[in-house]
Amino acid sequence: MQETTPHPPVPGADQSAEPPESAAVPVRRVAFLDVARALAMIGVVMMNAPIVVFAAERGGERPESTLTAAVDAALNLLMSGNARSMLMVLLGVGVVLSWRAAERRGGRPMVLTLWRYAVLGVVFGVPHLLVFSGDILTLYSVSALLLAPALPLLLGGSRARPFWAAVALFAAAPALEYLVGQGNELLFLVAMVPQTLAFFCLGVWLARRPELSPDFEGPTRLPVRMIWAGLLIKPLGFVLMFASDWLFPMEFDAEGIPVLGADGLPVVDPGSHALVSLGASLTGLGGALVYLGLVWWLVRRGRAASRVLGTLAPLGRMTLTVYLLSTAVFLCTKPLEGGITLLAQYGLAAAYFAVMVLAARWWMGAFRLGPLEWVWRSIVRLRPLPLRRRTAAGQGTAKAHTGIG
Repeated sequence: MQETTPHPPVPGADQSAEPPESAAVPVRRVAFLDVARALAMIGVVMMNAPIVVFAAERGGERPESTLTAAVDAALNLLMSGNARSMLMVLLGVGVVLSWRAAERRGGRPMVLTLWRYAVLGVVFGVPHLLVFSGDILTLYSVSALLLAPALPLLLGGSRARPFWAAVALFAAAPALEYLVGQGNELLFLVAMVPQTLAFFCLGVWLARRPELSPDFEGPTRLPVRMIWAGLLIKPLGFVLMFASDWLFPMEFDAEGIPVLGADGLPVVDPGSHALVSLGASLTGLGGALVYLGLVWWLVRRGRAASRVLGTLAPLGRMTLTVYLLSTAVFLCTKPLEGGITLLAQYGLAAAYFAVMVLAARWWMGAFRLGPLEWVWRSIVRLRPLPLRRRTAAGQGTAKAHTGIG
C-alpha cells in the first residue's frame, strides 16, 4: 500500500500533515484515499451541474429526449447519493489522520480540529452557501465540529466502537425525523446532521482498521467484504423507500387531489418520512461501501486499472479547489439558465474534469498543496506555509508518492 501523512479528506483537504519546513522529509501517502476522494468529488460535481443552473428540461422549456433521460438516469444511479456518502466517510478517515498527526507533533488535537473546521466553514462554506444552496462544506464543517468532542471516546477502546456509534446514529436520524414531524423548519438539519455524523463515524472505524496503516503489507479481504456489504445494503434501502408509499399512502380528497397541510405541502405521515430517511441513508451507505471497496481492491492489485486510477490521485489532493472552482464555472452559464440543455451541462462538467485532471497533475508536481488548500492551511496556521517544492529531489520524491502501484 502507498505511503501517507495524515490530513482530512474533506472537499479541499490534502491528506498530508502540515508540510515540513524542509523538503528532506518525504510525504507518505495512501493513494487509495486520494483516488477515492477524487472519484467522490467527480460524482458530487457532476450531480451539482444541473442544480447550480437549471437546465431547459428541468424548467419545462424543452422536452426531455430519450438520450437525455438515459444519460441522466444512468448518472443519477451511479453517482447520486453515493458520491456524497463517500466524501462523508473519507472525512471521518481524515479527521482521525489529522488528529493523530497533531498528537505526534505534540500539539493539541482537539483545539486544532475545532479551529480547522471552523475556518473551513466560515471562510469557504458560508460564502459558497450564499451562492449555491447545495453547498456541502457548511454541513460537513458543522458535523466535524460536533464529531471532534467525541473523538477521544471513538478512538479509545474496541475498534468496533465507532462502527456501533454509526449504527446508532443511522437509527437515530429517522427516529428524530419522526418525532419532529412534517413542517418543522429544523427537519432538514434533524435528518442530515445525524446521518452525516454516522458516515463520519464509519470513516473513524475505517481509519482504525490496521489495513489502512501505511505499513500494512499483508493480504486482506476487507475491500471485498465492503463491496459485498454494500451490494446487500443498497437494495435494502430502495425496498424501505418503496415500502413507505405502500405502508403510508398519501391522502387524497374526493376529487383525487392530495390533501394539503398548513404549509401548503401534501400531508405525509411521519412514518413515511422516517422510512424514506432510513432508506436514503442505507442506499448512500451501500453505494459508498461498494465504491470505496472497489477502488481499494483495484489499487491493491497494482495492475492496469490501478495505473489508470493513479492519474486521479493529484486531483484527490486538491478537492477544495476543484469543488469551489466548479461552482464558479457553472455560474458562468447563469445567463443561459432555462435554455441550456441537460446534456450540455453534463458535457461541461466532463470537460471541466478532463482539464482539471491535467491541471492537478501539473500543479501537484510543482507545489505542495492546491491553491485553496494552501489558503485554508495557512489561515489555520496563522502564517503562510511553504507552497513551492524547493528541490528537484524533493519534487521527484513527492511525485513518486502520489502514484499507485
